[in-house]
Amino acid sequence: MDELRERTNPVFNTAKATLLQLAQAGHADAAMMAEKLGLDLAGMTYNDDQKKAMGQSNVATLELRYRSMNAFIQATGAKTVVDLPCGYTPRALEDFIADKHYIACDLPAVAEEMGPLVDKILAERGQKRDVAYHGVDATNYASLRAALEGAQGPLCITTEGLLMYFTDPELAALLDNIRRILEEFGGVWITQDPEVSRVYMSMTIVVMNDLAKAKATVDALDGSADMGAVLKAMAGDKAQSTLNASKKTFSGEADVKFGNVMLVKGAPEQLAAAMDTLRAHGLKAELTPVAQRMPKLGSLDGERTELARQAMEHISLWTITTDGDAVPLADAGGDTFGVSIKARGGVMDVALRGRVDSLTAPEFLAAYEKAAGAMDLTDVHVDMSALAYISSAGLRVLLMMIKAVQPGHVALSGVNDTVRDILAQTGYADMVTVK
Repeated sequence: MDELRERTNPVFNTAKATLLQLAQAGHADAAMMAEKLGLDLAGMTYNDDQKKAMGQSNVATLELRYRSMNAFIQATGAKTVVDLPCGYTPRALEDFIADKHYIACDLPAVAEEMGPLVDKILAERGQKRDVAYHGVDATNYASLRAALEGAQGPLCITTEGLLMYFTDPELAALLDNIRRILEEFGGVWITQDPEVSRVYMSMTIVVMNDLAKAKATVDALDGSADMGAVLKAMAGDKAQSTLNASKKTFSGEADVKFGNVMLVKGAPEQLAAAMDTLRAHGLKAELTPVAQRMPKLGSLDGERTELARQAMEHISLWTITTDGDAVPLADAGGDTFGVSIKARGGVMDVALRGRVDSLTAPEFLAAYEKAAGAMDLTDVHVDMSALAYISSAGLRVLLMMIKAVQPGHVALSGVNDTVRDILAQTGYADMVTVK
């Protein structure tokens, strides 16, 4: 099952790189956890100058995001923290979590590895904390609500490194789910994710250049700056190619297309579109410069830390709450998953029911591969008349089907409007026949 989870949800592997880079930034608990997990710190070193600079930029960026998020979490005063996703970070071990209810949510593969590890570390230290890890899919309301059973509000929901991996339909599901949770429990959702590309680009400017050039560039920044254009003007195509390599390092083999309406690179119209999207889902945002709660960074010297602080004056943490004037949400529904497969010669007939998401896609993949291994596959027909929703994890299984047969030999029928929109927005509608 672990192998199936990795193939349908490869993005969780990037979270291990996050832990390693926190360790490189000098975080003692991160280094300890990486060792206990058997992760190779040496694998994060770089040989040539460009890779070394890229590595330093990534480490500094990750440390800035993690430590500043901790400071913003504390500032909310919330007694219950819902970390979505929790990843492989050591947040459960941070001092400020000691008096809080910490609900760590991530893909099952992460939760099942991290939960026992954190329990063991706390036992070794003789500490008792209200910490629990849950396997969830952020687009699946039922899984999120189950993780919150017994929780006391108001909540501080955090997302760090999540939104950039979502398609627009997945984002819409997440926004509705967070609204439901905040309406029930109260509290806030805080995130830097909408401006994550601006954080990466700013830290690339700060770290990758001589101090004078970096300072001059940071001095010229403002809140609406197109960071990509600034970076290219400052250092040419080489800097942009290095930044692209940096993104590839963090995305790993996630097979994920970056980009949705909530990712803001600086243009005013992008910010307006993101705010409109929140309003359409019954949410509103207040923006606070990250610099207001940016701690000292162990990965940078004092001068470059101060430059990073200046850049963070123009990049915001988003505090998101419910909008009391919003239209009521429809019932989330259960949408229990089911799959049945039959073979007719070389034709595979697949019937899907409910939701195919990060939690259920491994079961879908297992059923498909078991059937495909016993036949000479030529065509796939997928009945989606009972399918309510499919996420990128489910689409990866569909892609495996597409690659297994000749072009045009995967046909979908009974596709509802929600699934049809997902197929169109992700480009899958062009790879299959939709009846």
